[in-house]
Amino acid sequence: MSSSKVYLYAFISMTFWALSFVWYKEAFLSYGPVTVVFFRMVISVSILFLILLFTGKKILPAKSDFKWLFLISFFEPFCYFMGEGYGMLYVSPTTGAIIISTVPLLTPVFLLFFGIKEKISFANFFGIVVSFIGIIFVVTSDGTSLSASGKGVTLLFVAVVSAILFSIVLKKIGAKYNSIVIVFWQNLMAIFMFLPFFIALELNSFINSTHEAVSYTAILKLGAFPSTISFVLFIPVVTYLGAAKANTFTNLIPVVTAIFSFLFFGEEFGITKVIGIFAVITGLFISQIKITNKKIEGVPVYE
Repeated sequence: MSSSKVYLYAFISMTFWALSFVWYKEAFLSYGPVTVVFFRMVISVSILFLILLFTGKKILPAKSDFKWLFLISFFEPFCYFMGEGYGMLYVSPTTGAIIISTVPLLTPVFLLFFGIKEKISFANFFGIVVSFIGIIFVVTSDGTSLSASGKGVTLLFVAVVSAILFSIVLKKIGAKYNSIVIVFWQNLMAIFMFLPFFIALELNSFINSTHEAVSYTAILKLGAFPSTISFVLFIPVVTYLGAAKANTFTNLIPVVTAIFSFLFFGEEFGITKVIGIFAVITGLFISQIKITNKKIEGVPVYE
């Protein structure tokens, strides 16, 4: 796979994940967070099953790989969405965005802790830091103050750790199976993880809901795009780039969200936000630099 295609996949994935924040607001008009996630998983699995059925791809993985598929599903979407969804109840949107944006910053630390070797140069890590600083500029540009509780921060860091562990485990089988097969099993297992919580916490509210068209349409979009297309495209990105470099692209999510908010909702776009977006994109480019063994007069060649 060419690097240009990988970067295109990453951008498309982040775009749909950014749009998911808009669709969440619409879905929450009628349904609770567990209900939304549960049904977006059901929709995603239904779409993927039909694709696998009509394309004739082998659905069943090797028995020895089910443990990895279970871990992938457990970390994301289950732990990630539970941590993020309930964590955001106790912190401001700004605080939440900054905490979630620590995913690429902390990924190299986790790789080091688990003894996993990925080629991450000082320039790559510097780019990740620059991108993170840009995120702070973007999400605080409207003057919103940070607010948090210990419970909210803890839950959000559950989501952060889950996202990192998801990308690390994914590397073990990402190249072994078609990404559609992986996402199918990932979301199918997640359905059964979310089901008890849906029944216990939100079944009654779901039955008594007004079921507004804008809300169930939003769930359809969440199931088809972020939960299906984004994950299917992001798997080869992680496989090709590695967990650290792939996770840096998650910093594009608040940037894309800010751009969509400006274009469609008239949100202010001041100089601070522009500087932040420039820093995010610059840091992203730096984080993807590869250093070869070639040297010109003793200077490493970057490509």
